[in-house]
Amino acid sequence: MTTNLAEVREFRSRGTARGRLALTEMELFSGLPERDLELLDSRLALVRWPRGSAAPEALNRPDHLFLVREGRIGAYERTAAGNEIMVSILDAGSAWSTMGASPAATTGALEDSAVSPLPARAVEGLISRYPRLGRNLTELLSDRVAMLRETVALVSEMRVEDRLRARLHQLGDRFGVATTDGIELRLDLTHAQWASLVGASREAVTTAFSKLRNSGAVEVDGRQITLPWDVVKAREERLAATESA
Repeated sequence: MTTNLAEVREFRSRGTARGRLALTEMELFSGLPERDLELLDSRLALVRWPRGSAAPEALNRPDHLFLVREGRIGAYERTAAGNEIMVSILDAGSAWSTMGASPAATTGALEDSAVSPLPARAVEGLISRYPRLGRNLTELLSDRVAMLRETVALVSEMRVEDRLRARLHQLGDRFGVATTDGIELRLDLTHAQWASLVGASREAVTTAFSKLRNSGAVEVDGRQITLPWDVVKAREERLAATESA
């Protein structure tokens, strides 16, 4: 099944742009004076983080807010059994923090990335000067909590292929690129990383991908994954029916 160009343009996706994201383009700084943001941007450090390498020391400092400017960062937590699960993917425009008493999530660069550290005292000063930033930060964290609640529900599915299917659609909503064939996920993740995303073994995820591919739920070409339009639309119809019930 194919879709028309209007449907392709209508589908919203994030994280597809390449190159450093300016502060003026980040939702976190929406509503702040553009000239002030450009000045702040010129003063912020930019820490490069090559894919697969250990986190630079500057990105492990306590009491900081870290702004993802380029690439994608995986955030991981450990289960009680010691298994590591990727709970979220942070793309350009996202942020994570080491502020507060709770231990920060473990992070890893899924792509060549760039991050700007912002000390807590600087965050406090900015919020004092621009109260809108405090609201934006609250909204960003509220969105993160909502996504984590959804992720908990997804990984609670009994069958690995159900967890994988749900994760694919969740990530498609956030990172998908609309094509004439469907929603394409250009995440370039290994099967080990997909296993971390669904809380299963690599072997189980490989089997789950095969089952989904054979059933027509996904199209897989190497690391390129596409959710066909008929599958996407069927899911949307089910969700709409559930919400209206």
